[in-house]
Amino acid sequence: MLNYFNGKQIHSIDAKGRVIVPVKFREKLGEQFVVALGVDRCLNLYPMDEWEKLLEKLDQNLPGTEDGRRLLTFLSANSEFVEMDKQGRVILPQELREEVGITKDVVSVGALDKIKVFPKDEWDNIGKNVSIHEIASTAATYGIRL
Repeated sequence: MLNYFNGKQIHSIDAKGRVIVPVKFREKLGEQFVVALGVDRCLNLYPMDEWEKLLEKLDQNLPGTEDGRRLLTFLSANSEFVEMDKQGRVILPQELREEVGITKDVVSVGALDKIKVFPKDEWDNIGKNVSIHEIASTAATYGIRL
């Protein structure tokens, strides 16, 4: 089993706010995980161990600072613990869905330590505005050759 998420799949949200977690993501994600508001107009799905690592990094790097308190408050207020059902579906909390504009179709994208769930129209806009040449150029500025 790989220790990171990659690839993408398109799914629809049902009337109860459930979405199918792609089969290839289920084992690493686990039955219980965290849905959190992402910065890219998406929802982030974190396996419990990755969520704990994130909070631990915040605690170690921003202990007691105003920025640290604000960030922890924001993350806590905009995240929910959820469970996957036996059919591999999860209810995405309504408030978080509304915050990013998820209404029907979503694209689940593997993003190394998490899964990003985008409204399909947002994902389509990302694809229209970014080229592989731009990505390669940006990577090169960090010494990464694609």
